[in-house]
Amino acid sequence: MMDDHSSESPKTPLISIGAAIVVVLLVPVLLYSVGPEGPLKVGDVVFSTDRHRVKFVDATLAQTQGYQEFCILESRVQLVVQSTEPITGGTVVAEPIGVETNEVPYCPPRTSVFLHPYQATLKANIWGGLRDTVSKFVSR
Repeated sequence: MMDDHSSESPKTPLISIGAAIVVVLLVPVLLYSVGPEGPLKVGDVVFSTDRHRVKFVDATLAQTQGYQEFCILESRVQLVVQSTEPITGGTVVAEPIGVETNEVPYCPPRTSVFLHPYQATLKANIWGGLRDTVSKFVSR
């Protein structure tokens, strides 16, 4: 006679396979987010840390476009570092590249602005971006 347990097919371990996939995907993100940052160099792509008010390098050009001497830089906007020489109090010159709107008072793309070191980071805010992406899908 056959045993009832031997006739059943073994169940696939989908839960443990799924958990392994999640771990493999999250470990690099975790290591990236806790790793050290290096110094800013010319040509680096940096990300704004929060919403900041930054000054234009060429204020007269900005005034022709309807801006004051400053603009608002949104959170997690990408910028390319143009100069790292300590011009005024440790600021760097960068230009926004990740800007989608060209409305006053928000910083227009490809316009040089002064950034303080606390206003930019070499690492994107992964958790904030993930939270925004999930909230877009949930709110629909």
